[in-house]
Amino acid sequence: MKTGTFRTAVISTVVLSMAVGCTTTSVESGTAPRASEVVVSVDNEPSARSDATSGVSVEEQDTATTAPATSTATQTSEPAAQPVVPLSGWAAVDQYLEAAIVRSGSAAASVAVFRDGELQHQAAYGQRVPGDPAEPSDRFRVASISKTILAITALELVEDSVLALDQPVGAQLAQGLAVGAPANGTGAITLRHLLTHRSGFPQYENLFFRNEVESCAAAAQAGFARSLQAEPGTSFQYSNMNFCVMGLLIEQVTGVPYAEVVQEQVLAPLGITAMRTAATFDLESGDVEHVSDAGRNYMEVLGGAGAWLAAPADLVTILDSLDPSTSGTKILEPDTLQLMATITETPPSPAAGDVALEPSAAPTTFEPLPPSSGYGMGLIIFDQPLGTDSGAATFGHTGTLESTHAMFVRRPDGLSWAITVSGDYPARTRELATLMDNALLLGGFVDGTYVTPSPPLVPG
Repeated sequence: MKTGTFRTAVISTVVLSMAVGCTTTSVESGTAPRASEVVVSVDNEPSARSDATSGVSVEEQDTATTAPATSTATQTSEPAAQPVVPLSGWAAVDQYLEAAIVRSGSAAASVAVFRDGELQHQAAYGQRVPGDPAEPSDRFRVASISKTILAITALELVEDSVLALDQPVGAQLAQGLAVGAPANGTGAITLRHLLTHRSGFPQYENLFFRNEVESCAAAAQAGFARSLQAEPGTSFQYSNMNFCVMGLLIEQVTGVPYAEVVQEQVLAPLGITAMRTAATFDLESGDVEHVSDAGRNYMEVLGGAGAWLAAPADLVTILDSLDPSTSGTKILEPDTLQLMATITETPPSPAAGDVALEPSAAPTTFEPLPPSSGYGMGLIIFDQPLGTDSGAATFGHTGTLESTHAMFVRRPDGLSWAITVSGDYPARTRELATLMDNALLLGGFVDGTYVTPSPPLVPG
């Protein structure tokens, strides 16, 4: 595992800000291995806080360790100073994350943590909608984490022989989309190319986010009618088009909307019942509001690439189904899990031909080391030490949209977590990993020797 230096200055700044204002915290249970659920909202009055390491509230500790003040009718004095008891355990995690994210300007955030496949803690901070506190079960936009969910579904259909990884599907897709003259090369696109972002589709940011089309199907029609930027299979280009198209492929081969296939193939076996897909301005009870500029429609256009809403605990349940080291429900077979978490390498360019060299100019050749980070199949591998399998890897995905940051991470030390945010802080989604490392260290759940690597390749 990688080592790193804990950012003392960052934590000190946030801890100092926590001392300025207090939080009201409702704790159902606190320390590992029992799970806890917390709702935190900003409040100006101090309240009893549970110390997760002792099970005794701060007020009770103050009473037990401070001699009672004496007074008479003729004597007045300043109240006795109460000792400051540092927070620890999940209380410290929650206060740090609430201060670092919500007090920094975001409207709401939520977190869930698993250890060795078991839910240890979930919490929510801020407001679901103005005036309504967020709850741990509330659904946030998860943006590109939707890609991991769709990839699991597609690979399950491969295991069921409904789809094939290396069979060309481009011509079938173009025909189903009524594209009369598909661009050269699109007919050779396979499911493997879509899963690994090696289809040759450009990034198409304007197409998905600037109201150029009204739906994922319309975006896919444009994708098959326009030129590819590379031959399928030859280079990596992260593009929402790959997973928009994959959702449409699943609908073509099953005759069922992709979201229903996800529910049947992935969510139901994992016992997840509350997740849903949504349009840009679709807000139901239990959804957290994500502020969007008027007239935008990116959720409708993203489709399978980014339209899911979920609570963090459901996200970590899905991530745990990909973890070979835990005993929880696994949707995919072990070989498929390993394939999904294997870094896909861009093949070398064809040799330019033999060139005659003088004996003194003979080159020194060597095999390059395989990469230790990259993209698998709907999964970002943040770090995988050379010579190890996915059990030693850090993997997950990020998700970024307007007023949306989401991230889930499986660490090789038995911890997995998910954070969802409604708002613009942090500025970059990958910063959530640093915040979570800091929070877990403050709570005493890690020792700080492992730092979550920055996710490669993917923006956000």
